[in-house]
Amino acid sequence: MNIKHSFTSEQELKDTLDFIYEKSKSGKGFNGILEAAFNEVTIVTAIHNIKSNKGANTPGIDGSRMNKYLQMDKNKLIGLIQKSIEDYIPKPVRRTYIKKANGKLRPLGITTVIDKIIQECIRIIIEPICEAKFYPQNFGFRPYRATNHAMTFAKTLVNLNIPQKPIIAIEGDIEGYFDNINHRILLRKLYRIGVKDKRILEIIKKMLIAGYVYGNEKFQTDKGTVQGGCISPLLANVYLNDFDWMIGRMYHHPKSKYKNECYARSNLKRNGIIPKYLIRYCDDWLIMTTMLSEAKRILSFLQKYYKHRLKLNLSKEKTLITNLEENRVKFLGYELLAAQPRARPDNKGCKGLVGKFYPAKAKVIAKVDNICKEIMKLKSMQDSKTMAAQIERINSIITGAAEYYKVAICSNTYKFMDHRIMQTAYRTFRKIYGKKYRQHLVQLSQLNNRPHRHEKRKDKTFAVQYEDKWIGLTKSYITHSQWDKYNYNQKATPYTQEGRRLYIIEKKGSMISPLARSPIYEDVELFNCNEKSLNNFEYYMNREYAYNRDKGRFKICRENLKSNYRHCQRIDGTLPLDKINKVPNLAWFCYNCLKLVQSQDVPQGVNSKMKSKILIYRKKLKVLN
Repeated sequence: MNIKHSFTSEQELKDTLDFIYEKSKSGKGFNGILEAAFNEVTIVTAIHNIKSNKGANTPGIDGSRMNKYLQMDKNKLIGLIQKSIEDYIPKPVRRTYIKKANGKLRPLGITTVIDKIIQECIRIIIEPICEAKFYPQNFGFRPYRATNHAMTFAKTLVNLNIPQKPIIAIEGDIEGYFDNINHRILLRKLYRIGVKDKRILEIIKKMLIAGYVYGNEKFQTDKGTVQGGCISPLLANVYLNDFDWMIGRMYHHPKSKYKNECYARSNLKRNGIIPKYLIRYCDDWLIMTTMLSEAKRILSFLQKYYKHRLKLNLSKEKTLITNLEENRVKFLGYELLAAQPRARPDNKGCKGLVGKFYPAKAKVIAKVDNICKEIMKLKSMQDSKTMAAQIERINSIITGAAEYYKVAICSNTYKFMDHRIMQTAYRTFRKIYGKKYRQHLVQLSQLNNRPHRHEKRKDKTFAVQYEDKWIGLTKSYITHSQWDKYNYNQKATPYTQEGRRLYIIEKKGSMISPLARSPIYEDVELFNCNEKSLNNFEYYMNREYAYNRDKGRFKICRENLKSNYRHCQRIDGTLPLDKINKVPNLAWFCYNCLKLVQSQDVPQGVNSKMKSKILIYRKKLKVLN
């Protein structure tokens, strides 16, 4: 069926994606994807998505950065993208390497900005087609899903209240997965999953064979996808989707006359079928079953399946069968073990095994070693400002690691991290300050950085003084462990109204999409401008971010934004073009408040809170003469 491509707002785009998801669920395939993908609204949404990514401004082989395109007129930028697709020839990616935790190098491909936007436009439209047909227990690189959902499901399987628990695990490891994906098989799988538009398939094929540049040499790519490309994670999931369903149909999601899967599985059990469950996160997967003989049989079958059907190889050294009662299995940076529950008054006498996740020791040690190296860099820094900035950078790494590990049994991990970090900080501060290092031992509650995190904490840490404020190292133990009580709700998806509602409930907050809630999208006339105008594409985008930052309210009076009654003001109008339209320099005012800011006197009757804000913005406001 053909996709509607005449939408004119993000809400209409969202409705279109919901419709695609619904029809794909019922087995439909889609044509007309090209027109929908390169509609003006889709292009704007794609640029929003890319701009919010940390690596958005990293240049490809052409040296161009996202900032260059944001300074363009909106219509010219949209026209450039649409023209690029007419006879599309993607540029080779710039190859770089990043070090993995085990010391090996992982290749990373950096595409040009135009190619990123084109990939993201296609991904936006084809993702709901694929999402509708993905395996439920595939948690990798999918919207609303994360590593903790995969862990919780694996742990829940061990916790099942049944005589024979699935504690025999096959730990799957695919050799060089991203680098060895077969292009012909991938394109065939895309077509079968519902992407019927052959123009889109041809564009994806061109992306796959574009090659890469390393140093000054260009290399061809006759297999594999780019690690770092916008569309690569989605393509990687499509490639393994048939594998997911093949294992799932064996027991967990059987085809059956029964509407309820529980009845279908019970029927299989009565017929002697041994239970087996798959959990996958991109190229990492676990198959859990109840018998060692069944695990060996499945693994023998999968080695042939991967080799002949997917043109991939399973690593003989890393693809292991483990009894969780005897050893831990490694999965997503954690280790899963089946053990007796901790003795507590409410489970006294309980003898059944339960699943326990622990942070993987090797991964933790590598992370702590990296933090310690960052701490030692303080020795070479000359002034307190630079040291304070480095300490905050270290704190972001510490809290990031603590947040990642909090979904597991992490108390001992936090103790190890804090002990090693404080030891390194002690040696570093003693080297810098000599015997005066004790003057830099400060209670956490006295620190001026991250005050909400450190309040009421009496233990000490190392800190530097900058502008009469103590900036110190945080500790990981302050982050509390937080386990998921329930499995991921499969109805939570960005492509249904109910799915979005469930996600909001889970997050206990609201999702704000840069365009979705904004009433300011209709100001098209602002962007019929020449190249030297301040109303460039960056202004067009960033005023939406300013709107979301202030939760849809005016900066001074805090009333809700009203159409035809608001103005997005540049606070410092003297800045150069590449800085004047950044989000911190934009603020929304109603016309009454703007007049008060620009006038000399504040009239009587204005409350003290508003008056204070008006005076603040009078000092800040700088207009280019």
